[in-house]
Amino acid sequence: MKHLSWAILGLLLAATLAAAATLDRRNWPSFVGDEATYLMEAQSLAWDFDLEYTREDHERFVAQWGRPPDGLILQSSDNGKTLVYGKPAAYPLFIAPFVRLSPTRGAGVANALLLAVASVMAGRALQRRIGEAAPLWVAAWVFASVTFAYVFWIHSDLFLMCLVAIALSLVYGRGRWAVAGALLGIVLLSRPLYAGLLLPAWLAAPAESRKRLAIGAAALVLLATLASLAARGTWTSYGGDRRSFYSYTGFPAVDAVDWAGQIEERGTHSWVKAETLEMGFDPRQTGWNAVYYLAGRHVGILPYFFPLVLGFLAYRRGEGPGEGRWALVLAVVLAAAVLFWLRPFNFYGGGGSMANRYFLPLYPALWFLAARPVRPAWGALAAVLVSLLAAPFLLPLWSAPRTFPLATEGGYRYVSDAARRWLPFETTLSHLKPSGQEDFVHHLLWIRLLSPSLRPEADGDRLRLAPGEPGDLLIGSPQPLAGIELRKPDGTAQRLHPKIRARHRMWWTDDYYLYELKLESRREGAVFQLFPEWPR
Repeated sequence: MKHLSWAILGLLLAATLAAAATLDRRNWPSFVGDEATYLMEAQSLAWDFDLEYTREDHERFVAQWGRPPDGLILQSSDNGKTLVYGKPAAYPLFIAPFVRLSPTRGAGVANALLLAVASVMAGRALQRRIGEAAPLWVAAWVFASVTFAYVFWIHSDLFLMCLVAIALSLVYGRGRWAVAGALLGIVLLSRPLYAGLLLPAWLAAPAESRKRLAIGAAALVLLATLASLAARGTWTSYGGDRRSFYSYTGFPAVDAVDWAGQIEERGTHSWVKAETLEMGFDPRQTGWNAVYYLAGRHVGILPYFFPLVLGFLAYRRGEGPGEGRWALVLAVVLAAAVLFWLRPFNFYGGGGSMANRYFLPLYPALWFLAARPVRPAWGALAAVLVSLLAAPFLLPLWSAPRTFPLATEGGYRYVSDAARRWLPFETTLSHLKPSGQEDFVHHLLWIRLLSPSLRPEADGDRLRLAPGEPGDLLIGSPQPLAGIELRKPDGTAQRLHPKIRARHRMWWTDDYYLYELKLESRREGAVFQLFPEWPR
């Protein structure tokens, strides 16, 4: 069993590496989320050995990729005189040597190699605890979730996840405390909301080793902070003034872009929104966020990271003096709570996310809950069962893991028909665009189209449903509706009485009443208007 388990994990990791090495990302229609920033930052480190953005950086990027770096985030601490890249440098520094060797494929190869290292180390550490099934469980955690598909995205989330897995492997395996502390320090600097991961590492360390863990983390944080001050003029990549640039805005040093004017007119991008903090805590919205965090159609951790249940199945309380594995769960819960407070309308990662990318670095913490010996046959059966249960939600990824994540007709390719049919749409999240269309107001109703089959007419006054296609839309109203009248151009009308789907704050106002409306289309399609009916 042991050799078979390692062979299966090894073959899957080798196939992922081969897929990354043969993927030409220039065939994707665009970059996703923050990919352009990470790539340009890595290129700047690889060729110029600095973090400064220049015209030469832009020209090199266009020459290598054949397109401008849409979604470029820049930062300045001197009112635009010096521009640097507005993302933490750890991930670009890691992929920089690979990007130098292969500008368009190197980052994916780097991701695949790091995932292989993290998986093997986790398998070896857990094998000492749970037995021969450990490599199979690691295979399930990685390949029966969305994790493996992040190899093909040039984002830092998989990098952070791998660092957490390696660090915890050292904590619960060989006890390399200083190295584990340094790795967790990198994760903490990249996103402070993961600070809770230091607690289980601290509890797991013998009293005489905690000093080494703390020194490793503190030394890394101090070194990175000093380096950031020297390179950026601020201790963090999220300090100073930050702006995003696209083809329609123009790019500094290339087009006539006034940095100071941009900041004055559009403000600075901050991870923590002041207006969000002013809204305060809202129990109703937090309750909905908790539901969506667990089981949302696009971001739920249960449909897209379902193998996490394996860690709970083999959980062992109090195993070893001071190990404190319960703190692994606490770290995950604390990070989610911070997100619900600071990012209540985007707790999953926004446009560059596949499921919940903010959860991805926390995912390995739940692997190391497993500490009870497992019989090989039972362990293999458990890995197979969780993979089968995850299958309905992962079939699109398994069938085409290297496909551009956004469908040309709108929507997200990784979301399966089973997810659309069984899981709730996340009404609290501002960045989701399942139809590819922007939200709009239609006869005093806020409308979000949930199906690509629905489109607003050019005049904005009517909606069109494609022939023979069902349509799904979310309707928001500041007060309860008595009904909705669906009126066609020929004067015929249909009165609908949808039930309230949810009620909570929205990103622009207080409580809204939300209704999900499902429409059926005949062979010829339909054009219609929606009119609210208010209570008398």
